[in-house]
Amino acid sequence: PNDFVRAIVEKPSILLLNAILCFGLMPSLAIGISKLFAYTPHQTAGIVLLGSVSGGQASNLFTLLSGGDVALSVVCTLTTTLLGVIATPLLVSKLLRRIVSFNTIEVVRSVAS
Repeated sequence: PNDFVRAIVEKPSILLLNAILCFGLMPSLAIGISKLFAYTPHQTAGIVLLGSVSGGQASNLFTLLSGGDVALSVVCTLTTTLLGVIATPLLVSKLLRRIVSFNTIEVVRSVAS
């Protein structure tokens, strides 16, 4: 627990950068790739969804294997997962002009387990 607090207190700029890249750069790249390859609307929806959802769980393992800051990696994963509950539906609605419904309580329950 102390390592997680240290990661938050000592490196808040990394947490902010992680969120910006996850919910800014990745969805933008997804839109760009869709346009570059002239994807159909269904393919575009799929790649935008993939680009809008955080996917850092495997990074924790690779951080451990490479001797990196595991606590920081876990905190980054946790924050983008929790932010994703709000950010992903907003991104999808803005980028695709569609609404994706989901059960917020179940997502939070899944993250907590």
